[in-house]
Amino acid sequence: MAAQFGQRVTVIDADSEHSAHRWAAHAELPFEVIQGEPDRLARQVKAAQATGSMVIIDTPPNSRELLLRAGGLADIALVPVAPTGLEVDRLGPTLELLADLQAQREELAVAVLLTRYNPRRRLAREAEDALTGLPVLNARVRELEAYKAAFGGTPTDLDEYAAVWKELLE
Repeated sequence: MAAQFGQRVTVIDADSEHSAHRWAAHAELPFEVIQGEPDRLARQVKAAQATGSMVIIDTPPNSRELLLRAGGLADIALVPVAPTGLEVDRLGPTLELLADLQAQREELAVAVLLTRYNPRRRLAREAEDALTGLPVLNARVRELEAYKAAFGGTPTDLDEYAAVWKELLE
């Protein structure tokens, strides 16, 4: 979204699956994607920021070391979670670690984003109930075929992500 508004963006793909990096190899994206190197993450962020980029760090779920490194560099920690029992259950350790980081860095904002969301499914409603009291964004990213089919191309149907972006900036 930032790229659409003229902001230079660099995604540092520190996720062990390197899905963002693989995606970028198949499509011309409106932002730069570089492969994250855990031992150089702070230097990679600083180098990207020196070019005027907004930096997004993609981390794997529940990698304590990478979450600590990325959280120590971030302004916002956005935690995407699908409304499944497994994903909601494994959210706990991530949020505990981020809460500990917030105790050190009060300026760190933390938000949970429900993704692959279908309000008609019981699991979606149960996930919302289970996340009550946590910093869950009002914006939701639905489970859309357009998102599933977008790999290897430039995503175009980004209205829901625009709502997420707007809420993060508020």
